[in-house]
Amino acid sequence: MPEHDINVVLARLSGLSEDVGELKTTLREIATAVTRLALVEERQSQTNEALGRAFKQLDKVEGRVAAIERDMPIQRKTSGWVLSGVWTAAGLAVLFIAKKVGFI
Repeated sequence: MPEHDINVVLARLSGLSEDVGELKTTLREIATAVTRLALVEERQSQTNEALGRAFKQLDKVEGRVAAIERDMPIQRKTSGWVLSGVWTAAGLAVLFIAKKVGFI
């Protein structure tokens, strides 16, 4: 082989070596990107699971609030009765004391 052909082959080999180096660098970058993507996917999965748990808890709270709201009118009525009873008892006690003391 003439000297010129050897130089051409060497130049092409050098170019191939550079291309292989660039491919290795690109593959490293792709591997890093895939690793990051896997981390993001794992975090997103955990976030979705946490969100599902939060919605379940919210459903439980909504049920409890609905029960409280349903019982609220009865609670108000009962509180009114209790307050009326307390005021009646207090009035009777004052009347009894006033009668014993001699005001009445």
